[in-house]
Amino acid sequence: MTSHLWAQKKIVITVDDLPGVTSYYQTPDGRLIMNQKLVRHFQTHRVPAIGFVVSQWLYRDGAPDPNQVNVLKLWLDAGLELGNHTFSHKDYTVITIPDYLDEVMGGEKIVKTLVEQRGKPFRFFRHPFLRKGETPAKKDSLERFLMRHNYREAPVTVDNYDFLFSHAYDNALLKGDTASAAEVGRQYLDYMTAYVRYYEAQSDSLFGRLIPQTLLTHANTINAAYMGELLTRLAKSGYTFIPLDEALNDEAYRSKDGYIGKGGISWMHRWALTQGKKGAFFKGEPEVPAMVTKLADGK
Repeated sequence: MTSHLWAQKKIVITVDDLPGVTSYYQTPDGRLIMNQKLVRHFQTHRVPAIGFVVSQWLYRDGAPDPNQVNVLKLWLDAGLELGNHTFSHKDYTVITIPDYLDEVMGGEKIVKTLVEQRGKPFRFFRHPFLRKGETPAKKDSLERFLMRHNYREAPVTVDNYDFLFSHAYDNALLKGDTASAAEVGRQYLDYMTAYVRYYEAQSDSLFGRLIPQTLLTHANTINAAYMGELLTRLAKSGYTFIPLDEALNDEAYRSKDGYIGKGGISWMHRWALTQGKKGAFFKGEPEVPAMVTKLADGK
């Protein structure tokens, strides 16, 4: 790879499902502890990450839960951005348009006020399951609604199954099997770096260059433990970490997305399908190791 291309390697770290999905940190302040670890990785590596909040999870017995609200304050205190991931993370392909638009507005509860109190805009929306609608009407309605409410879609180019690794990691820790947990962690780092390389190659194939990538991760146990090592690996392979709005300034993100369907797929694949790319283009996607799938299923 030429030094010219090397210098262009940029990536956005996005974190879905705040305040977090974990079976391991089960105490009332467990998610806060998990997020403290996660945020510390971002601070250490100077990463302008963005977290996407599922607002329903900020409540306990119908009232705001201070521990969960403190997770958001922790992110904001660290100078990190927060976005809307709907109220309860419903799948757009199985509910009506009005119900989903209510979900989008419900995603503003608590978090929008917290962000705006800091003098920052609440401006990005991340689709649960990366699904934008299985009919043209649903996709168009959502896109128009988001524009009217001054949201920008938060795309994902590097999709992956980090949540399966975290399920496996949680299960190993809960069984006291630290050796398996460590092995899941090692495999996770290899898997995620392989996924970034896979989408690098796709970017080069689709655009003839390396575009700024947007990496999907989740607020979970494995990222609280291994995000620092993942960021180190990415930096060593030539990546600089940039905020989401900087990536979206790249013209690649203005590519047409004509994909209509039930799949929750990477924007790279949306653009590729829109351009008529066929099977060979998509080959080579890294697979989740069998050991991890088995552990994730609780076996």
